[in-house]
Amino acid sequence: ALPISIKSFLESIRSALKEQVKDRKVFMLVSGGVDSTVAFTLLNDVLGTDRVLGLNIDNGFCRKNEICSIKKLMDKQGYTNLLMQDHSETFLTNVKGVCDPEKKRRIIGKTFIDVANSAIKELNLSEDEWLLGQGTIYPDTIESAGTKNAALIKTHHNRVECVQDLIEKGLVVEPLAQLYKDEVRELGIELGLSEELVWRHPFPGPGLAVRVLCSDGILQEPLQELNSDTVALCKKHNLNVTVLPVRSVGVQGDSRSYEHPALLTGSQDWSVLEKASTHLTNTYKHINRVLALVAPETVPPMRLKESYLTRSRLDVLREADDLVMNFLHEQNLTRVIWQMPTVLLPLTSDGKKECVVLRPVITRDFMTARFAEIPWDNLCILAQEILETGEIDAVFYDVTHKPPGTIEWE
Repeated sequence: ALPISIKSFLESIRSALKEQVKDRKVFMLVSGGVDSTVAFTLLNDVLGTDRVLGLNIDNGFCRKNEICSIKKLMDKQGYTNLLMQDHSETFLTNVKGVCDPEKKRRIIGKTFIDVANSAIKELNLSEDEWLLGQGTIYPDTIESAGTKNAALIKTHHNRVECVQDLIEKGLVVEPLAQLYKDEVRELGIELGLSEELVWRHPFPGPGLAVRVLCSDGILQEPLQELNSDTVALCKKHNLNVTVLPVRSVGVQGDSRSYEHPALLTGSQDWSVLEKASTHLTNTYKHINRVLALVAPETVPPMRLKESYLTRSRLDVLREADDLVMNFLHEQNLTRVIWQMPTVLLPLTSDGKKECVVLRPVITRDFMTARFAEIPWDNLCILAQEILETGEIDAVFYDVTHKPPGTIEWE
């Protein structure tokens, strides 16, 4: 995709949509995130509200009070063609006991389609009359190997097999598929969406499900030792380094990696942390992320905890994530930091509490990204608030650029 004039894009996509849709209608799953909201608005603008029907599915993986916020925002925009349904129990049941991140994404994607199909039957929507609309943007197609030279990095929920089948049949409408995130925001403004809506932080389709890491509690293979030169180099810069027994998705070249993060403790100098991060990820294939300890000052040895995707763990993350989102708003960082996932790790020192990772990034196109450098004093206050929830052992900060670390951990 190349940089384009949004006004010229709007003219061409209007013609393209009318040509593709013809006299049919479009049914669309609307998460309330930037991409799906802009796509939904564009479809309404081109086809009219009588030919577009949106469905918001509560999958149980939303942020704190997210569903109520989506309803208020959509009401404010004047949409009457958006249905809201709660299917959280179905999703939670389907991912019960699942640890593998790719399997989890695929199950969630398929469940979305199954739920949508049920809604289509209930609403008596005919395949001859209706198409499926999606808010897919260009980086999604790259990471799901949807272009000629892309390898699979992670499967997006809008690229699961059953959706691919519909795409091949010409039954899917994706008006944003050639746009990057900044262009989608610009298009949203052009379409008259509020800045509050357009500048919401990106949120993955599977929601917090891909920010709650799961484990059967068993370390599959011994952690590889770091060589003495690396340890000495870190100590020279007042850093101690350990490899953590969890794994996350990353990028090596054009391909997906699923490896361990390293944890740095000691120095709070961003330049030192960045250099150490680059050294570790370039030197060791089994390390694709590097974390810095924010709080407490020291942490006891961490071990894997048997943990799955449950409502209680999601609620723990919801509270931490809510503190983070409020912090960004209070510090006027919402537009400076483009995305800030908060991730729950199945690591524990006492068998009960777990750890969280803060992942703030700055990017233009989401294909590459740099970790943001939030002032440490402010960061420590936020971390202390998270610890005071009583559910968290430690707060880490992801100091990995993309590549090698993807923005999301799964």
